[in-house]
Amino acid sequence: MTGDVKQLLQTSSLESNVRGLFLISCLLMTTTPVFAQAVDANGANALAATLSEYVGKKAIEKNIFAVVPDGDSYRITFSTAKLFESLPKQDYFKGDFGQYSLLARPLADGSWTISATAVPGGSVEVTAPTGPEAIEWSVDNGKMNGTFDPKIGTFSEASFSYGSMKMQSTGPTQDVEVSAGSAKGAMQGAAAASGGVDFSSNQSAVDFLETMTLKSPPAADDAAAAPQSPMKIVLSSRQIDVNAEGKGFRNLEFLDLWKFLIAHAQETTLNDQQQADLKTKLLAALPFWDKLSGAYQFSDLKVETPLGPFTAGNVSQEMDLDGVSKSGGYHYTLRTRGLKYPELPIPEWSVQFLPADMEIGFGMEGIDLDTLVRAAVADMDLKREKPFSDEFEAKTAAAFLASPPKVVIDKSFVKMADSEISVEGEVSFAAMKPASQTTWEMSNFDALVNRLTKASEQEPEIKNYIVFAKLAKDFGTQLPNGHIQWIVDQKADGSVSVNGNPVKGPDPMVEPGSDGTLEGDPTQDNNVLVPDDEEDSPGTSPAQ
Repeated sequence: MTGDVKQLLQTSSLESNVRGLFLISCLLMTTTPVFAQAVDANGANALAATLSEYVGKKAIEKNIFAVVPDGDSYRITFSTAKLFESLPKQDYFKGDFGQYSLLARPLADGSWTISATAVPGGSVEVTAPTGPEAIEWSVDNGKMNGTFDPKIGTFSEASFSYGSMKMQSTGPTQDVEVSAGSAKGAMQGAAAASGGVDFSSNQSAVDFLETMTLKSPPAADDAAAAPQSPMKIVLSSRQIDVNAEGKGFRNLEFLDLWKFLIAHAQETTLNDQQQADLKTKLLAALPFWDKLSGAYQFSDLKVETPLGPFTAGNVSQEMDLDGVSKSGGYHYTLRTRGLKYPELPIPEWSVQFLPADMEIGFGMEGIDLDTLVRAAVADMDLKREKPFSDEFEAKTAAAFLASPPKVVIDKSFVKMADSEISVEGEVSFAAMKPASQTTWEMSNFDALVNRLTKASEQEPEIKNYIVFAKLAKDFGTQLPNGHIQWIVDQKADGSVSVNGNPVKGPDPMVEPGSDGTLEGDPTQDNNVLVPDDEEDSPGTSPAQ
């Protein structure tokens, strides 16, 4: 393997070790009902041997992971102290993550009951080039219980809770304090008809509080200068909710792939048969999942800033991701409700334009990752200096230019004090030239014009915007609900129409080899419709 791949595996392995409780549970998927026959030293050794396939033999030999009988269960322990003892001596990093432990009780049907009664606290210190950085945390009264089903490689059901959580970090430019009250969560998993696992999980925590202190150290060329006063931002939320759902998640295939990578992590290269095995396992994991979605939400959010408090009834983000497919879609949505602002240094008339509610959604569709990934696996050769050939990279770039994905604007809107504007549509590309169709809709349009008209009494330059607002209304279509709608159609040739009415002609053709300049003044494009300000706004002049 290349050095970069080897380093990635080692880094990923360490990260997974830190997540000990969940990882150890997942590894039980490879065990067989033989462990359910008796809980004894032989069973513990067999379970440790299985565990070594996923964490490495040295982790077992050096007691970083240990398995011992404990009543009718096996106690599996991950020791961060043993982990640090096994690492090369260095001055950059030191820490203490405590000792993670759980009980795994085998059942007659081959499943396991998993339980843990504590989530240890810990601390980390890093000597960075900019100065020392440290983080410490504690979790009070943490508990986890669940039933692990080896046939699906995950929990058929599980729950967790803790009483409170605290975290504090310090650094040269920023200090952070985080706390939360009680939290709870649950998950369910079941075999998917299409292969893989369907799962869902939810978590919530109350009384979330985060204080960020932003520090400005003196400039490097003036070390004697006193630093500026720190700026403090405090974020609080009555409750945080996190949800995730997966359809057809190929976790068994991922764990099988992980086992292969661990088995070969110390090798500098892979022979032909090993590479063939790796490619087979990569392809077996496709499409990784059928559907994957996740969301989090802050309820009663408040952000204290030097300008004053910003508040919202709730703020949420959502992501929806297809797996690797011939025509995948990937979408993101940001939602806010009940936004309120402090007194801001903006003109009074503009306050009514600040959003009260907002939803922004966009994504990409028609992405053929299946062809790309399969071609990449076929071309990959870890014995080369570059795992992927120049020919593959060139073909991939050419394929993207020939058939780029479509950008989608999901239904989005901004709601102001007395009006709302929404948009949805899509943007496609032909020979890298964009073509789009978007539908815009606005309620209470006249209120916006009246507000601008009143504001223009104090700021005359606003009259220039009123001209364009009236022109926009003329191009719009009045809907039965009183809203005004604009369907904007932009062709790949550069032409634009609004509700079927041309407003811009095609871009001028440029002969190959020319310098791309056009005759005449480029600002006087006869293809662009300019508003007749004299008709719409007597006595005013358009913006220059």
